[in-house]
Amino acid sequence: MMQTLTRVAVVLGGLAIAAGSGCSPPPVLCVEGDEPTCDGGSLPVDGCNTPEAAKSDPACRLTLCQDTEAFISTVEDGGIDVDFYSVTLPGNLTARSLLNVKGGYGGVPQTAVNFSINVLREQPDGGLGAIASGNDRRMGAAVPKNVEITQPFSESNAQLLVRVSDIGGVAMPRVDNKNPYKLNVCVIDNPDTNEPNDATPTPIALTAANGVQQGTSSGYLATNDDLDTFSFPVAGARQIIYLRISSTMMNLMPPLAYRMAYTLKDPMGRPISEGVMDNEFLQVDLSTARLTAGDGTYVLEVFGYKTAQQMTPALGDLRLKYDVDVRVMPDLDMTSDGVTGNDTSATARPVNLALNTTTALSGRIAYVADNEWFRLNLPARAGPTVLRYELAALPATGGRFPPLSTTPTRQIRVIQEVTTGASPQERQNNCVMNATLCPRSFNDPNAGSGLLVSGVCRSPGIDPPHCVLSERNEEFQINALRNRKNFVGAIPVPANVTAMLFSFGDTGKGRLKYADDRDWSIRVTLEDDPDEAMRPAGDVPTNVSLGAAASTVRGVISHGYGKTIEFDDLNQGRGIRGPNDYDATETDRDAYRFDYGGAMGDQTWQLEWTVGDVDGGSAPAGTLAFELLLCTGAQLGDGGCAGRQSVLAPTFSAFTPWYLPVENQNRRVQFTQMRQGNATVIRVEPIACFCFSQDKVASGSFQMRVVAVDRTANDPIAYSVRQSISAYPGSYQDPDGGSTPVMCPGRGADGGGGCGFQTR
Repeated sequence: MMQTLTRVAVVLGGLAIAAGSGCSPPPVLCVEGDEPTCDGGSLPVDGCNTPEAAKSDPACRLTLCQDTEAFISTVEDGGIDVDFYSVTLPGNLTARSLLNVKGGYGGVPQTAVNFSINVLREQPDGGLGAIASGNDRRMGAAVPKNVEITQPFSESNAQLLVRVSDIGGVAMPRVDNKNPYKLNVCVIDNPDTNEPNDATPTPIALTAANGVQQGTSSGYLATNDDLDTFSFPVAGARQIIYLRISSTMMNLMPPLAYRMAYTLKDPMGRPISEGVMDNEFLQVDLSTARLTAGDGTYVLEVFGYKTAQQMTPALGDLRLKYDVDVRVMPDLDMTSDGVTGNDTSATARPVNLALNTTTALSGRIAYVADNEWFRLNLPARAGPTVLRYELAALPATGGRFPPLSTTPTRQIRVIQEVTTGASPQERQNNCVMNATLCPRSFNDPNAGSGLLVSGVCRSPGIDPPHCVLSERNEEFQINALRNRKNFVGAIPVPANVTAMLFSFGDTGKGRLKYADDRDWSIRVTLEDDPDEAMRPAGDVPTNVSLGAAASTVRGVISHGYGKTIEFDDLNQGRGIRGPNDYDATETDRDAYRFDYGGAMGDQTWQLEWTVGDVDGGSAPAGTLAFELLLCTGAQLGDGGCAGRQSVLAPTFSAFTPWYLPVENQNRRVQFTQMRQGNATVIRVEPIACFCFSQDKVASGSFQMRVVAVDRTANDPIAYSVRQSISAYPGSYQDPDGGSTPVMCPGRGADGGGGCGFQTR
């Protein structure tokens, strides 16, 4: 029955003004959506306010699958408006039938009502029990959303009651006399033809093709907390299960109501793989590959993800159909017995290396986590040796399933076992602390490399502990390293080591776990190091005398990925080092001691060096830097000296010589390089005024270690260093013009000033 709004208090400007008085304001309409009432000017018809009315009044009976419009309106006696409706379901419901209830203010910009639906069923004692509920709980004036409830219901001819109201509870209940809500109750068939399969799995039949057992299925997570289960059989030793859950549907708006997740369980009911989408906006695509735990029936559970603390249901969504692809296949990467794998260091596959011979290590990353381990047994060696390795180009195709991730995260490690120590704890401490037993190239144990080595040394359950000698990591995010050019290495092999461990596998976490079932190959060579064999043992420097006549030393930097000077930003992918790569010996060092040949006073230093090309190439494998120790005072008895350690490295751009003020106009090119045949020559120009001050010369000698920097390949670097000394000051030709040579700055009449030069 229509009622007329004759007298209602409206708050305006802080004053209560009676409507209908001589100065009554116009009706207050819902504008912002957060007012206590939203007034349309008169009370709408509102007769379905009790369960009894819902059952007895034909106006309160819903017609299936048709919209009903009504209001959550002002109640004249000040009570809370609650609407009740009845609906009778069809007589042909099945186990796949779904009750679908939709309602709300969707389509209007704002409303004060937080819309709530409760579906009720009369109980034997006459009370009402809830079957389902939903609400549009919003904050402030947020745009309203429709509420939708979808859940299985198979009882034919059942009579249900639907309760509609403001949610209340948090704040004073709100009403809306202007905007009607819509309500629709319908019964539909679940689009998932496998239902009900929450408890009884849907079998996936597998058929054989090209050595792979394969089967597919599909489903919908149509209802709240829906759980779809599937099963498939597995038989045979070391089988691999490939599983993919995907959908062709994308860009759903609004987005999917849940984050799809799965659990794969073995025949004993133990989870062997789990996964969840990162968010509901992404196109569904989850995959894994796992080694089986034995014969039997495996079960796949697909569901909407819920956190451990989540009390609300994982909402269903009728729109998205997902597909399940299951493949079962034998592990093709097995040892000769056909059973035992080499996934751990304890089961590492033995490989006997021959000196100066290349051996191929091969395998495939066919499941998560399929790490391949090899024990490299080394032959007897009479002198220094270097272990070289290089990952061959990986095939773009060939696996029995697509790669699990578009971002591979593979890793190579070379390991030396630390066996010295009476207990596992003592051996771990030796691995972490003893640089003789576990070589390391880092100075700070808290730096990345230090934490890497100490962390691996302390790996639980590993004895003897593992000392990392070399590590290479796939840096797919760096364009220049995507072809894995950093997956090469050359490391010195200690004379007393008879075996080393070598591993190749994936390090991905979460959805970055990687497998592709494609064959890979790594070439490994143990080779003599003749250059190192000619040098004194124990890093003792070779003695060379300098003078006015040029003196030349020659050598080979045979191992290490080199330090970085111009390539310091490793995230640019310049050179062959990745930002997370590590070698226990960064570079081979050739040590020399150069004496001044009895010279006295300041001495001019002429210096150039030559670097040979890689065999068959047109450029060297890197360039050189020099670690200098410029001695001061008397030499020590063991040939050492006191002095300042510095690094001399070429910079081919212009910079300011040591003797000029640091200003742009004083910049000079001090290093030049040129090609001579199959080599590159780097020269220090006279304008640099390189020299040794008299206090350094008085010490009798200086020390130099030749190292590799900015490597572009891991091949040996053959070099020669040519140098001489003469009385200082020398002269240079001024590049700004003039035919008269310019003298380097000398020592003043009072003995002040003198020579010096810049190093890094």
